[in-house]
Amino acid sequence: MARNRDDSSEASRRYHNRVAPKYDAIYDDPFWDFHDEITWRLIKPHLPRDLSARCADLGCGTGKWGLRLLKSGFATTFLDSAPGMIDEVKARLVDMGPRAHKATTLVADIVHMPDLPDDTFTLLLAMGDPLSICSDATAAAREITRILRPGGVAVVTADNRLAGIDHYIERGNLDALEQYVRDGKTRWLTDAQEERFELTTFTPNQLRKLFVNAGLEVLDITGKTILPIRQNRKLLDYPHAMERLLRLEMDLQKDPASLGRCGHLQLTARKSLVVEAQDPTS
Repeated sequence: MARNRDDSSEASRRYHNRVAPKYDAIYDDPFWDFHDEITWRLIKPHLPRDLSARCADLGCGTGKWGLRLLKSGFATTFLDSAPGMIDEVKARLVDMGPRAHKATTLVADIVHMPDLPDDTFTLLLAMGDPLSICSDATAAAREITRILRPGGVAVVTADNRLAGIDHYIERGNLDALEQYVRDGKTRWLTDAQEERFELTTFTPNQLRKLFVNAGLEVLDITGKTILPIRQNRKLLDYPHAMERLLRLEMDLQKDPASLGRCGHLQLTARKSLVVEAQDPTS
């Protein structure tokens, strides 16, 4: 029997609270350095030009991306549903000196953020696939749209449904394969049953429609990573490997067909500056 959304959200909080103190160590690896460099290169063109602009890191984890925004000079809100993750952010803010005064921390779920006012943020990041982890991606997309200011940009990531097909093929279970292709649901598998939470995967087109239906203009969808470096990490040992692999990755991203290879999708969308006028005769 499938778990209900509240149970899955609670399981996610349990897991992320438990791993919060060692979360960064899990991703302390040359592959993730490669992954993060791609991510930042895709974010940088959308950094606000005005340092008074407000930014947010939704599903922030230990604050990796929000801290980069803060170091860049922007007032940044860090939001996560796991209190343990927010505690880790607060610990890191201690070393930020005066910049820490421009940080706000909040424990909340991206599907419902009543403490964040409408039309507030110029740049929103939702990295690490909180859209896939949350209980209601449609509600989360609407909330992201609500708190973005007109002209503001959201950069979000989600798990790629196409990339998960191989796992179900390897299992050799046709029933499970049919179900996965139909609804895109899978689970985060941990040893503790009470920490297993539901994940929602998306095809590139489904992810685009999610944000178009929420009222945003989709600027771009890219995949990470096209090059499956984790299958042979020896590639990272070559001279100047990072620069060479990044060049290949960014070249491959120019072809939309490459999205089918990627474990994660990264979407960039913008809120319109134009407010549609109502017909006075209606």
